Amino acid sequence: MQLSMRLTGLILALGVAIAASGTDYTLTERRAERNFAYGEWAQAEALYELMLDERPDTAPVYARAIVASTMMGDTLRCADLLERAMAHSVPLDSVVEGVRRAAFGAGRADAYVDFLQRTRLRMPWMARALDARLLDYYDKRSDGPEIVRLAGEMLRGLPDSPRYLSLLARGHMLQGHGPEAEAAWCRILTLEPDNVDALRSLGLRLLATGRDAEGRPLLERAQALSPTPYIENMLQ
Repeated sequence: MQLSMRLTGLILALGVAIAASGTDYTLTERRAERNFAYGEWAQAEALYELMLDERPDTAPVYARAIVASTMMGDTLRCADLLERAMAHSVPLDSVVEGVRRAAFGAGRADAYVDFLQRTRLRMPWMARALDARLLDYYDKRSDGPEIVRLAGEMLRGLPDSPRYLSLLARGHMLQGHGPEAEAAWCRILTLEPDNVDALRSLGLRLLATGRDAEGRPLLERAQALSPTPYIENMLQ
């Protein structure tokens, strides 16, 4: 099935190329974008291939071709495109960001996640960079278990990172794991006593669970560092 779709796309693209011989790159790009917008993945992929033959160092084209291939289930093609991009000195992060934009623009965030997960398996030396991207994705989706899992992975390499400790706390709170979240905030404050976000988060948590004597000093400290009307009202 995948082979048939790919051959169909290549045949169509060849027909376009012959019919449009002498036209410029921009015309091919417009046709590819139209196919992509309408979910005509095989045709779009084939046209992106023609574009890459002419300009093999263009990150957005690799990214959109990868999304089109992912939508057809052609994982080998995705890997080939990524390797070609890197062989032409296209930064991995540029391709990853391009895939994110293209997948989200097409309403197919699953294609982005699939690409990250498969690339992580294929290029384990890039695992941390890709895990960071996955963590950002699951954070936006408020997926508590995945946030905790990936924040934990990142903390293995950076155990004193306030950012990843904060995400760990958020993941635990999304799952109702209050004590675990408190431990993460306390760890942040051990490292950075004036971390306003941790002061506020832990202070509010303590107040919400009836521990005003512990929570108020934290909120007062946060208010002294960076006052907000909300915390002021809580203290009053």
